[in-house]
Amino acid sequence: MKALIKKFGKINSSVLLLCIIFLVLELIGHRHGETSIEDFTFFPAFFGFLSCIIIFKIGVSLRSFLMKDEDYYDK
Repeated sequence: MKALIKKFGKINSSVLLLCIIFLVLELIGHRHGETSIEDFTFFPAFFGFLSCIIIFKIGVSLRSFLMKDEDYYDK
């Protein structure tokens, strides 16, 4: 375990452990969502992961037409 923490880092290992604890708690506890889709197991994790990917893709596409040339200020 110490080799994993040394290789992966203390902060990353702590966050990973926290995520594992939350996933186990997700299986144990019962949430009451406001809509029926929120009651699915691991819905918040999937929704968060999917939204991060969408935000990243939108950012990459915005970069393609908002980015200036490297010598923009030299002109």
